Amino acid sequence: MAGWRQKVRELEAEIAFRDKIIADQGKKIDELEKRLLAYENAHTPPSLSKKKPPKKESDGKLGAPKGHPKYEREDPEPTASIEYIEDTCPHCNSKLNAPYKTDRILEEEIPEPQPIEVTEHVVNHYKCPCCNKHIIAKNNAPIGRFGKNLMAHVSLLKYEDRLPLRKVTSSLERHYNIRISNMGIFKIINRVANKLQIPYKLLIKRIRKARVIYVDETKLKIDGKTYYIWTFVTEKETLFVIRKSRAKKVIEELLGVNHKGVICCDGWTAYSQYSSNLQRCWAHLLREAEHLAEKYTDFKGFDKSFKLIFKKIKKLREKPHTLATRVKWKDKLKEEMEQVIGQMNYYQEFRKFATKVKNGIEHWFTCLINLFVEPTNNNAERALRELVVQRKIIGGLRREKGARIMEVITSIIATTKQRGQPVFQTIRSYL
Repeated sequence: MAGWRQKVRELEAEIAFRDKIIADQGKKIDELEKRLLAYENAHTPPSLSKKKPPKKESDGKLGAPKGHPKYEREDPEPTASIEYIEDTCPHCNSKLNAPYKTDRILEEEIPEPQPIEVTEHVVNHYKCPCCNKHIIAKNNAPIGRFGKNLMAHVSLLKYEDRLPLRKVTSSLERHYNIRISNMGIFKIINRVANKLQIPYKLLIKRIRKARVIYVDETKLKIDGKTYYIWTFVTEKETLFVIRKSRAKKVIEELLGVNHKGVICCDGWTAYSQYSSNLQRCWAHLLREAEHLAEKYTDFKGFDKSFKLIFKKIKKLREKPHTLATRVKWKDKLKEEMEQVIGQMNYYQEFRKFATKVKNGIEHWFTCLINLFVEPTNNNAERALRELVVQRKIIGGLRREKGARIMEVITSIIATTKQRGQPVFQTIRSYL
């Protein structure tokens, strides 16, 4: 009898041990699934996605698709001309008449690497023999060692051409035979950022007055810690700020506490906490719906319903009706969406998404009432893409000082390009 009891205790101990192993493995599986979700959700960028789209089969033909407009470079105006003439025939030595045909061949070439211009500013100091005052001759001597062209060029190499500091150094040495250390390059861009502070602050003031602002944010590592790059885009301005927080206080800092314009955004809670005058991004909603349709067959009908509602929104915006008619359509489409949400709630797998859509029910149709508002947040996402590419190149920043330089210079570059102005000349004019 005692032997059986011992055997039972041993089996119970083994079962408890196996249960512990199963529980630990369950926790590990949950953790791995959460980590995997970061690479397999509807909003994962293509660069991070582990699920690659199938490759399209090539038809074997190079060049643009059929019907695509042909691209041809315009011929530049020649800055010099060389004419090749023959007076006599090289075969029989006879005199040649006027040419019956002339070929015009253009050659475009860049100049040889140019040496830098070094200007010495000699500033004389005097002492007045009468009043003993110290007098400095009036001058236009620069404060720093480097000129405006050089500082503007270095800034664009770093933030427009996305070159690391060492690559900026090698580019300058190759083209102009000037050697500047990595720290020297950093000091130059820091000085440029200081000079751009006034237009940067004016940029913030203009954005605060905009009737619609497209806002988005993404992560950036600074000294190994998580910060966030925020972008605020209007019709003529693009602003970047880098902050430790992803909370409402960043929006309040940039837009003030009583901003009256429409904010186009994704579903992050900071936006709804800040304002009720929102336009939720349809691109996010449709991406997530399509992702669920790929995962669950039962969701395909709901995906089709969302796409149909969005199609109606676009059609109504293409040929705008009166405000009263648009309000009626808004109520009708809102009712359609509520019916879709109600049907989704019958499925446990879709309830989380249904709740997300329902929480933004008052903000999906703002673009129908205010036609100047886009239904998607693509403007902000496109603006943010440039800094995301730079983040992939540099990995992260070492100090907050680098973040301040980055946000100021990239904001001025993006805004200048958005307005169709020459970037180099614009930055140089501020220096």
